[in-house]
Amino acid sequence: MKTPFSTYLFLTILFFISFCSFSQNSQNQTKDKVFKTANSTLTLQEAITQSLKNNYGILIERKRIEQAQLNNSWGETGRYPTVNLLLQQNNTINNIDNPASFLSGNVINNSIQPAINVNWVIFNGFRTNIAKHRLEKLQEESEGNAEIIVQNAIQAVILGYYRVILEKERINVLKKVLNYSRDRNRYSDVQVDLGTATTAETLLTKTNFLTDSINLINQELVYRNAVRDLNVLMGEKEVEKTYEINEKLQAPATAYQFEDLEKQMLEANPDLNRLLISQAILHDATLLNQAAIIPQLSVSAGNSYNYNRQDLSQATFSGDRAAPTEPINATTTNYFLNFNLSFTLFNGGQLKRAVQRAKISENIGNLSIDQNKLTLSRDLARAFDLYNVRRQLLELSTESKKVSEQNLQILEERYNSGLINSFDYRQIQNTFQNAAFNELQAIYNLIDANTTLIRLTGGLTE
Repeated sequence: MKTPFSTYLFLTILFFISFCSFSQNSQNQTKDKVFKTANSTLTLQEAITQSLKNNYGILIERKRIEQAQLNNSWGETGRYPTVNLLLQQNNTINNIDNPASFLSGNVINNSIQPAINVNWVIFNGFRTNIAKHRLEKLQEESEGNAEIIVQNAIQAVILGYYRVILEKERINVLKKVLNYSRDRNRYSDVQVDLGTATTAETLLTKTNFLTDSINLINQELVYRNAVRDLNVLMGEKEVEKTYEINEKLQAPATAYQFEDLEKQMLEANPDLNRLLISQAILHDATLLNQAAIIPQLSVSAGNSYNYNRQDLSQATFSGDRAAPTEPINATTTNYFLNFNLSFTLFNGGQLKRAVQRAKISENIGNLSIDQNKLTLSRDLARAFDLYNVRRQLLELSTESKKVSEQNLQILEERYNSGLINSFDYRQIQNTFQNAAFNELQAIYNLIDANTTLIRLTGGLTE
């Protein structure tokens, strides 16, 4: 005798129930084991602050800013004189064996020569001032690079933070749907006890309940991974740390004007500002090459002192002259003040070509700025259009969710009254779940578009 198909289906359902119960228990054990850190409240501002404190890219740029600050000094430009202190000590023994000389034997000399030299470039075609301005711009360039990294980090944390909220609210939707399925399953069990439920109805409600349970388990995994990703963005070394986030996923309600955004972008966009600073550095390079053509005037001054000690006690003089028994000491003091005027008359046109190359680089920089402005205007127009489109999509998604939720409540009463079957009710239940998910995703997408607009206009660091 063949086993009826309904029996196979019923056994399959029982297997799924056992499997889901085991999965739920295993999942709870895993959650208790992995997410064992006590919850702590986390706000968006706290997440951003922690990211700015721990982000490795930001820490590296801060060190580079420190280097630029050290270099930004008048001492690096050659404005101040160079002072050198010299000290030389010599010791020699001369053995003289020359019949024609009036002196023979060993002559010992000891000398010490301290000296101080001062060199100062009085005029070099204003190269000192140009070099100082260039160092200031290099420091600003380092700060601009850091600002770009900071904005990228803030944008990533904002989206990661709201991603956690998004996945958490999806869990709430699935819990609500699961409660509906659980109620239907219990209602079906009551009908079975009363003998008024069909086998197909009973199996369908159990299948729906199991499916919703599986969806909830999977969504909880997605949520935990979102929290881990946020911990990485914040530089939290304990990646399994969990948080109590009390915020809801709320859509920004700002209505922007494109002209205002474009004006603010041209004033505060970090990428454009960095190009403008780089252009100023290129202009300084042109001025430095031009200054090399101008004559340079420098002055050098110094003082040297020479103390010499000569020992002739071991020497022999001609004519039986007695050698002095005491060393002979001699001192010499020198002072000098020199002026130097240098001017390159001709070096094969190298200076002229260097100026021309610098001007070409400066022109290339101007073209790059114009290109960047055009690209940013396009990106801003796209982001502005996307923001407005997503606002409209959010309104439609919100309205769709309201309609599907009302429809679900109405059909629940009809289902309880026996006017519709489980299959029709399940379709409406799925419609509500999709509409709720679509609304949450639409809010997140709008937050993403709003964050992009703020970043393009340089407002994230504010």
